[in-house]
Amino acid sequence: MSKSFGRSFGLLSMHVAAGLAAALLVGGCTQQKAEPAPAPAETKPAPAKAEAKPAPAPMAANNGVQYFPTGRRESSAIAVEKIAPAEVSVAQKFDYTLRVTNLTGGALENVVVTDTIDAGFKMASSNPQGTYDQRTRQLAVSLGKLNAGETRNVTITGEAAGTGSLVNCATVVYSLPLCVTTKVVQPALAITKTAPAEVLLCENIPVKIVVTNNGTGPATNVSVSDPFPAGLTTLDGKGSFEQKVDMLAAGASREFNVVLKANKAGKFDNVANATADGNLKASSATTSTVVRQPVLTIKATCGGTILIGRNTTTKFEVCNTGDGRAANTVVTAPVPAGAKFVSADNGGVLQGNTVVWNLGTLNGKDCKTLSMTVQSTGAGQLAFSANAKADCATAVDANCTTGVQGVPDIGTLVTDGDGVVLVGDNHTYTCEVKNQGQVDLTDVKMTITLPEGLTFVSAGGIANPTVAGNKLTFNVGTVGVGKTVAFTFVGKASKSGELLVIGETTAKEIKTPVRDDELTVFVDR
Repeated sequence: MSKSFGRSFGLLSMHVAAGLAAALLVGGCTQQKAEPAPAPAETKPAPAKAEAKPAPAPMAANNGVQYFPTGRRESSAIAVEKIAPAEVSVAQKFDYTLRVTNLTGGALENVVVTDTIDAGFKMASSNPQGTYDQRTRQLAVSLGKLNAGETRNVTITGEAAGTGSLVNCATVVYSLPLCVTTKVVQPALAITKTAPAEVLLCENIPVKIVVTNNGTGPATNVSVSDPFPAGLTTLDGKGSFEQKVDMLAAGASREFNVVLKANKAGKFDNVANATADGNLKASSATTSTVVRQPVLTIKATCGGTILIGRNTTTKFEVCNTGDGRAANTVVTAPVPAGAKFVSADNGGVLQGNTVVWNLGTLNGKDCKTLSMTVQSTGAGQLAFSANAKADCATAVDANCTTGVQGVPDIGTLVTDGDGVVLVGDNHTYTCEVKNQGQVDLTDVKMTITLPEGLTFVSAGGIANPTVAGNKLTFNVGTVGVGKTVAFTFVGKASKSGELLVIGETTAKEIKTPVRDDELTVFVDR
């Protein structure tokens, strides 16, 4: 059983290296007294029963603190506290600690603690691990950066080689940097462009351009440009869009709205660009807009020649030969003069004297066939016409005619007032030409053939006839439908007997001459 002897005590010795430079040196010393090894114990019989003893009290600490570089906490940058046992035994491992604290409001750089190891102390290790110089017996431990208020500990482990006192002194160096902070930012441009995928030629093209600064700093002298392909312009005729922005803050965006128009159908691709100071560049994705155009055509097909009073049907074929939708397609066809409306298909409605078809939207390559039926009211030509129009399409017209024929008919009459006449007296004959048909009779002529013994005296009602021998030709001219032309002539007989006056009427519309005779009996006085 070992027995310790001697009274334990501890001394703390501190040394401060004077002067301020790029680094400061500080020193602190502690002294531990080593206890001698105990003498051999005498051999005695073991007691019958060992008495229980209380556990030994904790070993007293040998502590000290110093503030550097002024020795006063309030005016110093760093504090070093040394914590060591007041007494240890020879060859018994123990620890002592260097506690380093940054007293400033900022970071201390390159902090290095150096502890001079006593010759009677066998160092085993340090935590953090340091660099030990055998020649100078100095252990240097680098703590690196010590932030404001931060405390770091250095623990040194070893044992006393013999009895006596162990004195070890610590020094510390550090850098107190003078720092300024410069914020480094990087603006970054991005640009987007949106436009409709498809429009009609007559429609405007709304375009939206958004330029954004996705970086961390402001972008200055931002320039946005959008050159348009051939065939596209702004509403005021410009071939490109240009816009300047003095400054675009980080995270900010600017939106620009442009309205374009196309002067032809087709596909239009283009890209918007943005630039800024610092050689910043950005381009949008390509937008593609297809401009389509409806193109209307219309064809009229009339029926063949009809008779007056008969019905005829006319067809109108309207087509959209373009690639765009023809919205609000409307076809109109007036009822021609000389006819009256009967019916129309596909929803055609008579409005006033015009048939109207509202077809709605006629898609590209679609066709519709429409028809209207009318009844002729007179001879001649029925002139049909139709007009087709739609949104964004040029209006178109079509025409055709139907001939209407009337049935010609003519009625003639040659009469006298008295069937028995004295020879040598003037005798008056009345002639009539009546148009009993459906068409005007033109170039109407009546030729009167006088029998032998009857001579022409005079005529009345129309111009004098052309006389050729015993034939009198009256030029009646045109006789309208339902009209009658009457005239007279006077003859004188030179002999008695039955004398027959023959009348023959011709017209351009009548193939066969119409004959009408009148018999007069002449008697001697």
